[in-house]
Amino acid sequence: MINWKFDANQFDPDKAFELIPVGDHRVRVESAEEQISKTGRDMIKLTLAVSGYGSKLFHYIVFMDDRPDITNQNLGMFFDSFGIRPGDMNLQNWIGKVGAARVKHEQYEGKANARISFFILRSKQEDLPIWQEKGANAPRSMREESGELVDIPF
Repeated sequence: MINWKFDANQFDPDKAFELIPVGDHRVRVESAEEQISKTGRDMIKLTLAVSGYGSKLFHYIVFMDDRPDITNQNLGMFFDSFGIRPGDMNLQNWIGKVGAARVKHEQYEGKANARISFFILRSKQEDLPIWQEKGANAPRSMREESGELVDIPF
């Protein structure tokens, strides 16, 4: 059995889900999984980490057979933003890739929720700060080198 004395005074429920501010942020693909939408369409559910924040964002790429132009535009924006080879549908290749997204707020049950508005093209990301792990003292896990983001081993 774990020997731990929980101190309720050190728990702040307001810190459980930190709201990502509106604006442009670097984001990293934490997971990508195939799912079926509520309307029965194939889709990919993305879980994205946000530079400097502990909260995650979720985004869905829905495959619309009746609107291939929209589906291909959404996939193209995603591939470009994250530096993924266009058309690479091996979701394992997406994990850990860093891109950028515009975050917006939408109301849900009277509360603001952060959502992806769109992914930012790679050529428009140079002014964003480099990747930061959550917390001011956390080590940086990524750095820019020759315009590319690379892992730094710790």
